[in-house]
Formats: sequence, structure tokens, C-alpha cells
Amino acid sequence: MPTITERITETAEAMVGKTTLTVGDYLLTRLKELGCDMVFGVPGDFNMEFLDQIEDFDGVGWGYNATELGAGYAADGYARIKGLGAICTTFGVGELSAVNANAGSFAEMVPVVHIVGTPSTVSQSKGAVLHHTLGNGDFQVFMRMFKEVTVAQASIVPENAAAEIDRVLTACVKKRRPVYIGLPSDVAFKKITVEMSTLDVRPPENPEKPEEEAIGHILQALTQAKNPAILIDGCAQRYHVEKELREFVDQSGFPVYEAPMGKCVISEFHPHFRGSYVGKLTPDPVRNELESADVVIMVGSIKSDFNTGGFTFQIPQDKLIELHSDHTMVFYATYQKVGFRRLLQKLSQRLTPRPWNLPPPIFNGTEGVAGDDQSEIRHSYFWNALGKFLGAEPHIVTAETGTSSFGTSMQRLADGSAYISQVLWGSIGYATAAALGAAVAGRELKKPLRTVLVTGDGSFQLTAVELSTFLRHKLNPIIIIINNDGYTIERYIHGKERKYNRTAMWNYANALQFFSVPQDKELVSKIGLQRRITQKGEVEAALSQAFAQKDAIHILEVVTPKLDAPNGMVKTAERAAAENMYLGDS
Repeated sequence: MPTITERITETAEAMVGKTTLTVGDYLLTRLKELGCDMVFGVPGDFNMEFLDQIEDFDGVGWGYNATELGAGYAADGYARIKGLGAICTTFGVGELSAVNANAGSFAEMVPVVHIVGTPSTVSQSKGAVLHHTLGNGDFQVFMRMFKEVTVAQASIVPENAAAEIDRVLTACVKKRRPVYIGLPSDVAFKKITVEMSTLDVRPPENPEKPEEEAIGHILQALTQAKNPAILIDGCAQRYHVEKELREFVDQSGFPVYEAPMGKCVISEFHPHFRGSYVGKLTPDPVRNELESADVVIMVGSIKSDFNTGGFTFQIPQDKLIELHSDHTMVFYATYQKVGFRRLLQKLSQRLTPRPWNLPPPIFNGTEGVAGDDQSEIRHSYFWNALGKFLGAEPHIVTAETGTSSFGTSMQRLADGSAYISQVLWGSIGYATAAALGAAVAGRELKKPLRTVLVTGDGSFQLTAVELSTFLRHKLNPIIIIINNDGYTIERYIHGKERKYNRTAMWNYANALQFFSVPQDKELVSKIGLQRRITQKGEVEAALSQAFAQKDAIHILEVVTPKLDAPNGMVKTAERAAAENMYLGDS
């Protein structure tokens, strides 16, 4: 997948020179330049002038979402594949419906541009008491709310439009976080004359002396190391250093491991790949191997609870070299402003390859709770059956936090795959709408990738309405809904038999029928399998058919025992339960 810098270079010639265009078209031109070809969102009376421009703009499409929250999740999923996502909502009621998605993108370092259609400059100057406001004449109140979950904000007027749009978009890309653009309804069509040049979103150069000291320190440690290893984490994906990292892994020959948030940054079929490390939740062969290393180079670490097996990360600081986007740590020394992109390149050039004799890696797949395995669809069986298909050819795999993410995380995905799961923010319902955005992005790639969504019945209910948007975009994902009669991860945290952890039962396999009608048959996706699977013997035939029929959307409802789950999820939930437990009055 090309980086943002590579995409800008491809279109640089078209972006140079003095040009007169509308404010809205200028914003869309910049989004297009940065590789964002879709704006997700919901119409509202304060953003519809801008929506006219989106509809008429060549090369940027409209998302047609059912809800603002779903649009926010979709923009997040899209950004994880293409490098930048965008959502457009209306003032107040629309933007606040998306703030949860915005916060998730902020927490997980996903660059999303939130464009808010605001009341006209005339209404704002009068302090008019308008609908969708708090009735107090304050038109900046919602932008102030968003300051906590964005890294840059702007309220656009013609006089500042080009400079402010450029400033905010540059911050979005460089800092890998959401930004907020308020666009008044009477400004979108205002014309401005600008001297066009490409945006400079390249990371800054590392300071020469600290970088050289860091390289010397690292090379000395690696030369002395007898058993070094590499551990890849989430920021390596967020900052898209896959190319630099692959060169470093190839050059070093060191064994390489991944944390959950770093899944698929490097091929899980790479000859040096050893497995996934999640602290004490890691299978013993992988855990023992990594924790016995005398030096571990960790690239882009995010030491959150679910990403470290409930803070059971067992690599001491005196063995750890941490490479980050804006600093480097070598054991107890810190080198500020020495970022990993250029550092990895220089380490690869100067590292002396050493042969390492590694035993064959052990991949145990997903283990589940013990139980009847004759006819029931147990987790110890299902995820490994699915994994055969995910390992055969590349896909974008989007997994809901909980059963689905723990089930898929131990499966090796084919070279060229992408993996999306909201490990840190963990907003229930995220995966369905994020898969929508990912599927749109996957179709736009030079080498298109099909999306596989794996979610639970409880999570699916929160954003199921976005199925209609999948259909409208004529997308062809495989949607797998694990029906375990409610919130299984919540049951293991608290209230195993409580009624609030059971959701209303839906006819999940037939969900597409509600969202497709005969008169729109030519306007929506071709519908493939709609199957409820209750027996172990049905699973592989259904998966085989769904993966083989690539031109259709499929829904597979997989019914599993209520309290069966991947072992990793059970252990994580038990740790969360212990942290949350009421211990009595002190």
C-alpha cells in the first residue's frame, strides 16, 4: 500500500500554480491529494451546501451512512487502510453523535478529518437562537468540546480558508490523530484564489548528533547480544513503517514477534516470524522464547491493558530498546526527536547480518473452553477452521473487541493482509461500521482486498443499520456473526447469569433481507449466502462457499455455546473482573 508521501508525489504536478476555486473544493482537493477518496457522513441542513460539492467533485465520493456514529467508525476503518479518513456531520446534533468514534480515533492514533457544517456566518454574528444549538448563541461550544479528542481545530472563513485547512490537515497526518474543521453553510461556495503547492507532511529529520549516538548505542547492544529479538506493536502500523521494518527484519535475521495492535505489520508467514506476544496470555513456547531474549527491539509500543495481557508484559527495561515515532529509548537512555522511520533505515544499512539458527516456530492457533466437540461449534475448532481461509489469501480482517478479536488474533493471516481491531478504545459495535470503511478503502487499493468482518451478536446490534450502506456501495464482504446469546466477554467480567448481559435474539442470518428491496435490486450488492450454522459439520463447507464467491456479500451466523470463548479472552476478562471488584468499605 503506498504511503501518503508517495500518493502526494504521484499527484504533485496537478497541484502546482495559482488557482481560483471554492472553499469546499479546496478542502476536497486537499483530501484527494492526501489519498482520501471518500467522505462518510449523514446530511443535515448546515452541511448540505458542502454535500452538493462532494457529489459534484470528481474523485471524492459520499458515504451514504445511516448514522453519524457509524460514519465515524467507517472513517476510522478507511483511514487505517488508506492513511486518512473523513467524516462530515451537521452542527450540534450530528457531530455529537460521532464524538465516540472521534475519541476512539484519537486514542488509537487514527487520522480522521471531522468536517462539521455549521450555521452561516450571518446567523453566528447575530447570535441567533437556532435549532441544533443550546439556545445561548454560542456557536463555538461544540468545537471546544472536540478540543479534547482532536489535535487541531479550525473555524473556516474565506480569508483564512486555505491556510487553516492546510494547517489542520498537516497536523492530522503528522500527528496521526483526528482534527476538526467547522465549515459555515455560506462559506463552502465562496471563491478563493490560492497558490497551490503540495502539502509537506513528511516526518521531520532526526537531529544528527542524538541520532548518531542512538545508532551507536543500539549497534553496540546488538553486537554484544547473544539472543536478540524484535517485537512489533501498533505505532509501527499507525505511522506506516512497514517497508522500513521489513528491511530491518530481513537484514538482521532476528526472530520477530507481534503484539496484538501490531498484527500484520509484517507478514505472519515471514521466515523469521515466531508468533504473537500478549504477556502471560501468550502460549508458553512463544512466551518463553521471547522472554529469554537478552535484547528486545520493540517498535511502536502501546502498553495498554488488553495489548499487554493485562499488564503482564515480562520484558525488563534493561533488556528493552524502544523505537517510537518521535523518540528512541535504549535501556535507560532516551534520545528525544529520534524517530523510527529514518532510524530503521540507517540501522538496516549499518547492521552486520548474523546467522541465527531458529527451531521451527510453533503455532497452536486459538484455544477455547473445554466442552463437547462432536456437534457443537466450539471456539477451539471454529477459529482454526476460519484461519485456514484467512491464511490462504490476503484480506482485510476486521474483528470486534472481545470474542472475535481474541479468536482471530492467534490466526496467521496471509502475506499482504491487513488487520483492524479496536484494542485500546474497545467501543462495542465498532467493527461492523469500521469494516464498511475498510471495505471501501480495500476496493480503492491498486491491489484490491476483500474485507472479512467477524463480530458478535451483541456488538452487531449497535451498528447493524450500516448493513444498508454496505449494500448501497455494492460491497462484497464476508460477515461472520458469532451468536453466543449476548455479551460473553461481559459475562466473564461480571454478571455471568445476569439478564442485562443477554441481548434480544435476532434472525441474524436474514438481516440483509430487511435492508434490500426488489426495486433497488440493481443498485445494491449481489447477495450470496445467508446462513445460520449450528453444527460443526456445516462450518467448513459454508466458509468455503463464501470465500469462493467473491462477487457477493455473505452473512454467516455461527451459533456457539453461551459461555464458550477463546482462552485469551477468558483470562483477560478475569483480570478485568479482579480490577473492577468491590472489596468492601475500608
